[in-house]
Amino acid sequence: MYHIGEDAIVILEVFSKKTQATPKQVIQVSTRRLGLYLRPTKGEE
Repeated sequence: MYHIGEDAIVILEVFSKKTQATPKQVIQVSTRRLGLYLRPTKGEE
């Protein structure tokens, strides 16, 4: 899974897809990582 931002493409998770459904754990991990990436850092708030 990935996210395309203004200045970067962020790879959130790499996994082997064996069915049409994306595993729930992959979605949870990707959501958490995207939240951490998008969270403002100190001084940028």
